[in-house]
Parts: sequence; structure tokens; C-alpha cells
Amino acid sequence: MDFILELLEVPVDTNFTYTLILEECPKIFPHQEFRLFLLVPAVISTLILAFSTQRTKQKLQMLNGRPGLIFPMDVLKRSHRFSYAAAFGTLARLCAGIVFDAQYAFDYNGPTYLKVLLALVSMLIYGLGYFPLFAGITTEAPVGYFIATLFSWVFTAEFIGNYFCKQPMGVISYVVLVIGMLPETLCFLYLSISLPVRFVASIAKPKKKFKLAVDFESSKDLYESIRNSYQGIHVRKLFKRPPPPPLPPKGIMQKLQSSLKSLLEKIFYKRTKGFRYSARMISVMAIGFILLYEVTFLLFVQLFELFDFAEIGMEHILNSIGRIEEIGEDPAVTSLREILIVLYDLVIAFRGCFLTSLMVAFTINVVFLLHYMTSYRSNLLSLYKGKNNHLTPKNKKSNASLIVGSMRYAGYQVGYIGWGFFIQFFMLLIVTVAIALIVILWDFLKYFILDQAMRLWPVLLTSLVLNITQLILSKFLFLQKRGEILAMDNRRLLFIFTYFMFFYNIFIGIFSCLMRILKSIILGALFLPRLDHSTLPRKFQKMDPGFDAYCGFMHIESTHTNPVAMVFISILQAESLTSLKKNSKKHSNINLQDEKQEMLDRKRRKAKWKWLLAYTLVNNPEISLQRRLVLAEERNENIKEIFFSRSSLCTEEKSSKIELDQIIIRDEKI
Repeated sequence: MDFILELLEVPVDTNFTYTLILEECPKIFPHQEFRLFLLVPAVISTLILAFSTQRTKQKLQMLNGRPGLIFPMDVLKRSHRFSYAAAFGTLARLCAGIVFDAQYAFDYNGPTYLKVLLALVSMLIYGLGYFPLFAGITTEAPVGYFIATLFSWVFTAEFIGNYFCKQPMGVISYVVLVIGMLPETLCFLYLSISLPVRFVASIAKPKKKFKLAVDFESSKDLYESIRNSYQGIHVRKLFKRPPPPPLPPKGIMQKLQSSLKSLLEKIFYKRTKGFRYSARMISVMAIGFILLYEVTFLLFVQLFELFDFAEIGMEHILNSIGRIEEIGEDPAVTSLREILIVLYDLVIAFRGCFLTSLMVAFTINVVFLLHYMTSYRSNLLSLYKGKNNHLTPKNKKSNASLIVGSMRYAGYQVGYIGWGFFIQFFMLLIVTVAIALIVILWDFLKYFILDQAMRLWPVLLTSLVLNITQLILSKFLFLQKRGEILAMDNRRLLFIFTYFMFFYNIFIGIFSCLMRILKSIILGALFLPRLDHSTLPRKFQKMDPGFDAYCGFMHIESTHTNPVAMVFISILQAESLTSLKKNSKKHSNINLQDEKQEMLDRKRRKAKWKWLLAYTLVNNPEISLQRRLVLAEERNENIKEIFFSRSSLCTEEKSSKIELDQIIIRDEKI
């Protein structure tokens, strides 16, 4: 976080045992040189992985379908979630440099308008450098795990060499440094240990051919694997009757425990048994937490040192001129002492304000990350059920915009988390500093504050009384049955009261307008890091790029990871594999009786599918109507195709006849 150190410009006293930065020594692996030199092994490793993979569609029969197209991460699956999260966690420091410091891969001293091109090239260099690590995890092959292991060790060595191989700083400073780098260090250690273990396990595991990707003795084993998968468990839960609601708590202790548990679940996180987050969501949340943790820790240490240095300097000056006024003292010294005492109190108060605002902002963002995961889960489960109350409907957006939003989501989320944290920190800092100034300078500001309070309290009291009066009269006088039904009572009195309240509400509306502006600013800054809530009104949510990206991401997730659709496709694949296995056995030992049995089985399956289709259409009239419309459209399209094909044949025949007539005329002339 060099940008923070340059921003603060902290003067360092070597007598402080907790000081993190005594003398800046040159890094063992400079950032720009390391990224540029990493390109060569990264490109070579990517080519090796490509030639170790076959193409699914071999259009060119060369090298047995090699090289294949490799990808760094399947954003739709839920496998290797923690490996991807750890790999993205190692990018936290690089992401912080990109978000806050515009860190580039090489220096550029040319025209300013070409710096955008510099940023694009730098992002490409960063992506190529980390590509073999992610692609190696995705391939799930010995070569991939070996390359991923080598790159994880290289990145771990670069991390340790740059941030732990400093000059001697004392035991306490090393402990503080380790605590500050703890989440990122754990990510590096996880990759450095788990990837070699997977490499050894992949070598020991026998390699299966593509045709035997699902090895089974019978179809029961195949269907059992589908039933026990994550999607199969989800579908099985849909057919189960929901459990009865829990009994209400009895006794004071049970009520206190249940209320405390519900409060903690509302504030922090409520677990849903059986739900599994996607690898992309876990990775984004991991890198967001690590970014918040390390930035908060570094700012905390640097601000603590800065204010401690200022406090020691103020104490030294006060001790030199004396803290107690002496007889016959120069008035200038007395006034200087009073100013220094006020400044000393301000330094102590500002340190509390800065550190408190920093920790509160960090806590708010961590809680928001937990709420964000809960919101993702609830929105995804609602989309699985066909409910779309919170997000922008899919039919109001094009498919291309949904894909673009899904691609933007991860980068947008990290950037919003970073800048949202700083905006919240500065807003909290303004509030706490204002409170501290009022408390410290109360002797100087009390007359001004009391004068403003005497002017404003009638407005506040009047608006409060009028609002309460309108509410009470509406409930007990102007509505029937004390407001239980929306039916008017005392209509003439209501019309008189509404007429006179028109003029009073103009007066109250001025204060209400100011409160609306203040609430918009506070809530907009508070929910800025959260992409699952738009900061704009419902009709203008398309103008919110963060929320638009989140909607695209959620619609793509729900469309391609729906457990019901996935289980249905798996059953179709199982049926296909079962039929292929039966056909292979059939060709080995063919007889007439087996053929008849196969025909009977085919007829039974066809009759069964027709019966299920009829049963579904009878119980779901809407589906029946939609099916008729689709069949009608297909029939019209077939008729159009036949018509156009016949018309094209007629035109070809006419053109051929014209050509023949021309040839005959030419021959006659000759």
C-alpha cells in the first residue's frame, strides 16, 4: 500500500518499538521488473497447458485436436471454490494498487492521452502473469497442477521477499507485520501446500478416457451419483414437505436465547443448510475482505504513529514552556500555552476520531459482505423459483447486456468495495470530528450553538406535534374501526382539517426536504459498496452501472446453474450413456428376441413420455397454451421454409430454361 504511505508521509521515530517502517530497503522483486520478466514463463506455461488439452470440436485433424482452448476459471461451477478464492486472495495487494494508486506494469513518459492505452496493456500483462495459476487449477490434470504449483511458489517467494525480508525491526514489529498480512499469507500458504498435494494425487489417480467419463456397472450407480450431487439434493428437497415451524419458546431464558439468535442472524449472517455458493462469489468476497483488512490495518498503524508523534511533540513543547502559569509571566507565553493545550486536546480527540471512524467503517463493510452473501443466496433461490421482485426483469434487458453485466460484476464489486470503504470512512470522520470540536471548543461555541438551538427548536417541536396529531386523528377520528379498514369517517371534518393542513404542510415540507437530501446522501454513501441495492429509484436502475452488472450476473447464474435444469440434463445424459452401453452389449450378442425386447422397451418409453406430457398439460393449462403457440409458430416456419424452397426451385428452373433458350438461339445463329 505504497500510495497510503506517500499520502500520509509519516515521520518515523526509531525509538518506537512498534514502528513498522524503520528504513525503506529496496524490494528484492521490484514490481514492474517482476511482472515483465514473468511474461516469458507465463506464455510458455500457457502453451504447454494448451497442447496438453484437446479441442472438443476438432475441425482441423492436426495433432489429435491439439492445442486446445484453455480457460482460467469456470464462472458457473462450484468446484475448487476455496482454491480459486485463495488464488484471488493473492491478488489483493495488486488490486489495491490498481484501485487506489493506478499501478502500471511499466513506466511511461509520453503524452498524457495515451495513458489509457498504458492501463490496458498493464491489465493484459497482469492477466497473463496469473493465467497459468488459474488455468492449472481448472485443468485438473497433473501438468496443470505442476505448473500451478510452480507459479504459486514463485508468487509466495515474491510476497515473502518484498514484505518480510526487511531490515531488523524487533519482535513486536514483526508480529504486527504478520498480523497485518495474515489473510494474504494464509492464501499463499494454502496454495503452496494444497497444489503439490493435488499434483501427487492426480499422478496416483488412473486417467479415464472420455467415453468412460462416468464409470458405472449399472444404471443404478449412475442415477445414484446424480441423486447425491448438489443439484440432486436441491431437487430432492423440493419434493419434501417443509418441516413444521418451531414451537414458540417457553420461559424467560428460551425467549432471551431465541431473540438474541434472531438478532444476530439479522445483523450478521443466517446459514441455509445445503446451499453452496459459486466459486466466483466466494472469490470476490475473499478478495474484498482481504482488501478491507489490509487497508484498515495499514491505515490504523500509520495513523496511530502519526498522532503519537504529534502528541509527543506537543508534550515536549508544553514541558519546555511549563504547564502552569507563573507569576509575572509574559502574556504571549500564557496565550501560547492556552493554544498549545487546546491543540493537545485536539490531537488526542482527533486520534480517537480517526481510529474510531476507521474501525466503524471496517466493521460496517465486513457486515455488508455477510449481508451481501445472504442477499445473493435469497435472490438466486427466488430466481430459481421464477420470482423476480428485486432485480431488473430479464425481459427488459437484452441477452448481450446480461452477459456484459456478468463479465463486469467481479471487477466492479472489488472497485466499489474499495472506494465505498474510503467514502464511508471520510463521512464518519467528518461526523466524529464535528462532535469532538463541539465538545472541546464548547466554551467558545456554546453561545452560538444555544442561539441556533433556540431558533430551531420551535420548528422541530411544531413539525413533531403536527405529524403526531395527523396520525392520531387519522386513526381514531377519520377512519372507521380505529384504522383497521380503509373507510372514511367524519368526512366533513376530514375535509376541513385537510384544507387547513395544506398551509401547515408547506411550512413542514421545507424541513422535510432538507431531511430527504440528508437521508439520500447518508444512505447513498452507506450502500455504495453493495451492488445488490441500487442507489437510484426503480425506474432509473438501468443508469446504475453497479446494480446493472449485478443483475446481469444473477440472471446468468440462475439461467445456467438452475438445479432442476441441471438434474434434467444429467438424467438425459444418463439415459444416453445407458442406451449406448446396452447397444454395445447388443452388438456383441445379437438375436431376434433382444431386438423385439428393445422395440417393446422403446414403445413403452414413448407411451410413458406421452402420458407424462398429457398429465403435465392437463394440470398446467398455461403450459398447454404456450405449447400450442410454440407448435403453431414452428408449423408456420416449416410452411415458410417449404414455400421459399419451392419458390427458389421455380426460379432456378426458369433461369435454367432461359439459359437453354439463349444457347439454342446462339446455335441457330451459328
